Amino acid sequence: MTGDNSMLDNRLKEMSEKTGKTIDELGKDFSNFIKDSFSDAWKDAQQDLSKIEDEDFFFFLEAYEIREIRKRGSGSSGKGEEYVGMIVGLKGSRDIMANQRKLAQESAEIDLASTLKYGITPFANKQITVHVGRAHYGEGHWMISNGQDQVVHREEGKENDLPRWAIAVPGKAYYIALLGGKGPKVAYSMKKEYYVVVNTPQLFLKNGPLPMTVLECNFDAADVELKMNVPIKFRAEKDKSYLFPDEDILVANQLYPEYGLGWVEDKHLSVAEQMFSPDQYLSQFLPYVSDLSVLHDFHDANQKNSSKTGKNYGPTVCIKGVVDYIDHDGKENAYADGGFVHNMTVSSQSLRRENSDAKLWIKVSADLKNKHYAFQGQKDSGWNDFTSGTQVFVVVTTSTWENQMGEINLNLDAHNVWAVPKRIFWAETPSEESNDLSGLGGFRSDGQ
Repeated sequence: MTGDNSMLDNRLKEMSEKTGKTIDELGKDFSNFIKDSFSDAWKDAQQDLSKIEDEDFFFFLEAYEIREIRKRGSGSSGKGEEYVGMIVGLKGSRDIMANQRKLAQESAEIDLASTLKYGITPFANKQITVHVGRAHYGEGHWMISNGQDQVVHREEGKENDLPRWAIAVPGKAYYIALLGGKGPKVAYSMKKEYYVVVNTPQLFLKNGPLPMTVLECNFDAADVELKMNVPIKFRAEKDKSYLFPDEDILVANQLYPEYGLGWVEDKHLSVAEQMFSPDQYLSQFLPYVSDLSVLHDFHDANQKNSSKTGKNYGPTVCIKGVVDYIDHDGKENAYADGGFVHNMTVSSQSLRRENSDAKLWIKVSADLKNKHYAFQGQKDSGWNDFTSGTQVFVVVTTSTWENQMGEINLNLDAHNVWAVPKRIFWAETPSEESNDLSGLGGFRSDGQ
């Protein structure tokens, strides 16, 4: 490509702000888009963006923007009220059908006939029965039969295309299905939750954000990976928290997030840019404990009891410290998001005042590490690993555990790790995720 690339730079900047992706991330997505959609042109260019002719390049870019960015809608799309602010933590995700599905599988494996006849009782209230059917295929239809061998559901489909409700039984050649009041239930249903600090666009700059709350993402919304620590706009509806019914949360079944400060008037833009600096945002708008030596006391004073479970729950709070240790390999943990837990320790002068070796151990999920750059900072439009000595803000939920000596210790589960840009010690070897793409150099290797 030759000539002035100011138009390209502007378009990339706009796409970066809208999607929340870095230029490097856009480059990877764009390359994959060309590879999948225009494979011959990608081969002719020897898999190098800089070797694509100008006319083709800008056509591909236009197609990419229309099909991969605009089609996702915008923050003004979706159901509910419009909110602006920042995603400040990944609370976690879970399959809300897991208990029902696993119990049905185990019961059917032991005694299919009894399972079909009596169903299962997967809930704490054993008066609630979930009926189970046997799935089978014939004459172009997937069907479900009950314990009396009566077909209670039928839908068109191909034999090799399993319906969303079909559940395989380990070691068996048949499928089963969970039955609800309106037909079969989906076999898998993910719920993902984030911590957010937001308000409506009309009130945000006037009154500031509302207190931190939870954004619950269900159905299609659970498949959207939201970007943290950047300005965001989205739509959601208010609902009540299950654990704390007196508290409001936000719920979305579909999400079309839009990133950046496009909702801010020019006259307020400089103020908004300062406000949305992550280190300022996290310390100003979340519960913040600046002295790590009093974090245990803060936990004791701010636990909340849930009337639903009768249990006490520790607060979610922002802390700041200096990284002492990072476990990049992690350990397998079936209950952690991403299947692994990585440990990180942080310390501070206040924490080491009485004990020079004092540090806080923090658990970081694989999803937080791999999808939200928990152990990386932004450098040269990409993400690079940081190492010990780096100052970080960490959003954690506190809990306690008792050791064999009867001592009560603090447990910290991370939801967000943000490295302070001017206080980062970079690892010597960049991570594979942040390596420069061949032929990009920003976005194109020729600098054009």
